[in-house]
Amino acid sequence: MKKEEKKQIWLQIKGENIQVEKKKIKNLYLRISPADGAIRISAPERMPGKTIEAFVIEKWDWILAAREKLDRRRRETDAGRQLTEEERKAQKEAYKRQLLEALPQVIQKCERVTGLHALEWKLRDMKTRWGSCNIQKKRIWLNIQLAAYPRECLEYVVTHELVHLLVPGHGKEFQAYMDRFFPDWKRVRKELNGR
Repeated sequence: MKKEEKKQIWLQIKGENIQVEKKKIKNLYLRISPADGAIRISAPERMPGKTIEAFVIEKWDWILAAREKLDRRRRETDAGRQLTEEERKAQKEAYKRQLLEALPQVIQKCERVTGLHALEWKLRDMKTRWGSCNIQKKRIWLNIQLAAYPRECLEYVVTHELVHLLVPGHGKEFQAYMDRFFPDWKRVRKELNGR
C-alpha cells in the first residue's frame, strides 16, 4: 500500500506564519497547537492558497478565542491556584453579560434554521452540562461558562437544546436532526468538551 504523500507549505496570514499540510483529503481542517498556539491547517492537495487564506480569515475570531482559552488555562495552571470567591463572582457576571449580548442573535439564527422555538431562555452556572431543556415548559437553560468558548459552541448548544423539543434522547433520530440543522456538530462538540 502506498504511503500517503504530504506536502508542507507556509502561508503568511495577518502577520502569522501558518503551516499548511496538503494531503489527499476532501475538506479543510484547522487546529491550534496546545503547546504554542500555532495555527495548523490540513488542506486538499489541489486547493489554492487564496481559498485556504479566506478560510483562515473567516475563522479568525474562533482562532483568537481558542488561543485565549489556552492562555487562560496556562495562566491558571501557572498560578497554581483557584480563583478567589470574589474573582469567581466577577467572572460569572462577566460571562452572563457576554452571553446576554450574544444570545438574541444566536437564538434567532438557530430558531430560523430549526423552525423550533423555546418559550423561555435562562442562564446559570452548571457543573456538568452545557445546557438543559424542559420539554413540557419549552424552557431552555444554558451554562454561563459557554461565554469562554467560540460562538459556534454556543450555536451548537442552542441547536442541541432546541432539537430536544422534538426528540428527548440522543439516539439516531436526534443525531439525524443535528446532522440536518448543524452539520458540523460533532467537531464542535469535541472542541467544547476538550477532546
